[in-house]
Amino acid sequence: MNLPLYQPFTNEWITFGLFFAGILALVGAAEFLQSRKNVHPESSRKFVHVLVGLLVAGCPFIFSSNIPPMTLAAIFIAVNSVSLKSESLKGMHTTERKTYGTVYFPVSFLILAACFWEKPITLILSMLIMTIADTVAGIAGSRAKEPRKFRLWKDVKSMEGSLAMFLTTFFIVYVGTDVFAWLFGAAFYIPLPILIGLAGFVAAAAAISEAVSCKGSDNLSVPLVSAIMYELYLINYTHGSLPDFMLWTLGSVAVFILAYPLRMLSASGTAGAFLMGLLVFGTNGFAGAVPLLVFFILSSALSKFGSQKIPKESNRNVIQVLANGGAGTIILVWNFFFPFDGAMLMFLGSVAAAAADTWATEIGFFSRTKPRHIVSMKQVKKGTSGGVTFLGTIGSVLGAVSIAVTGFFIGIEQEFLWMIAAAGFAGSLADSVLGGTLQAKFLCESCNKKTESREHCGGKSQHTGGLKWIDNDMVNFLNTITGALIIYFISF
Repeated sequence: MNLPLYQPFTNEWITFGLFFAGILALVGAAEFLQSRKNVHPESSRKFVHVLVGLLVAGCPFIFSSNIPPMTLAAIFIAVNSVSLKSESLKGMHTTERKTYGTVYFPVSFLILAACFWEKPITLILSMLIMTIADTVAGIAGSRAKEPRKFRLWKDVKSMEGSLAMFLTTFFIVYVGTDVFAWLFGAAFYIPLPILIGLAGFVAAAAAISEAVSCKGSDNLSVPLVSAIMYELYLINYTHGSLPDFMLWTLGSVAVFILAYPLRMLSASGTAGAFLMGLLVFGTNGFAGAVPLLVFFILSSALSKFGSQKIPKESNRNVIQVLANGGAGTIILVWNFFFPFDGAMLMFLGSVAAAAADTWATEIGFFSRTKPRHIVSMKQVKKGTSGGVTFLGTIGSVLGAVSIAVTGFFIGIEQEFLWMIAAAGFAGSLADSVLGGTLQAKFLCESCNKKTESREHCGGKSQHTGGLKWIDNDMVNFLNTITGALIIYFISF
């Protein structure tokens, strides 16, 4: 759908220059406000956030191509990253808490402009949700006299802020969609019950995304989740599959609410798994959801069985959920909007790799022999990254096969099943190699214990080896990517 263009200049790059200058002026104004002692740092940050957000939300009305807006976003990703690291431009970066929101902001706009430029309504509404609803939520949470606080993950949130996020998003989606329907006539008309459902669905997803975010990541998650959920709801409605989509939504709520008291997932993991389930089912129906459910149920059962003999440090949080299922979810979502051959096979390869690695770990713990380092072949302690056992290897094969068998029941041809199992097992081996070589290693200065965690005993651990940015979650994510890529190279 093309929006009416209001181009002040025939050359769009002149308009680009004015946009760039305007944003710099806003940043300068924020720096001026920051220099005044009577202006709170958070206020100057919100000043830039809101005005820049409103400005870029209007890009589809001014630019015929997405190249200038994407270029603008790329420039400010670099500028904001440098200023954040150098602790300059304090008018944009609040000093009260560490946040990467100023970097996530242009990243989210870059992705939206790249993927949804041909669907400008979705782009505009998602940007308005990030700009207005997120700001209103922050104000409501900070202004509440006795805020009812909660923590799904790292950042403390408030019920007042989450409610404000939901209501403001609902209003933006409801009114915004209705306004665009009025502008474009009956061809874009949506019945009132469907419109109310759309607004409520997107508002709930946005509120959950904001509640589970930390360090400004809501500037990335909220607009992307809002845009995708908006499209999924409307597409399922258009195709007549909205009842199934809503039924799955209710079923997911029940499953993941049950998973939390059973300690299969943490609070943040429950929220993340719910959103992931919606994305997978919304894009691929039960064919996508079943493999993830099989992986989750069987792996959780193994973990619970193993935890009776081996203490676990924590339940799966949102990062661990994304590390295991994020790659596969991205593949299906991308294929939904930009179809390509072999997407389902790559998805199954990534899930098979996650299952193979999880089963290898859980079953390998019961090995009576000490694991050996996959590179040096020296004996290491149980739980050491890169350690492998014969029993764990068998578990890896079984985990990969479990997803391959699932593929058979969702209609995957038998000739591809061995590829899925092989890709999963190979991904698990890659996980062990990466874990034993590149994964970061730390030493707790309090208890003098070697650990893979950046924090231990309530404080930061000392980095002793490996690449600092490659932790266990990153290794797991790379494992799932490996499983998907192996399928791609074998098939194509």
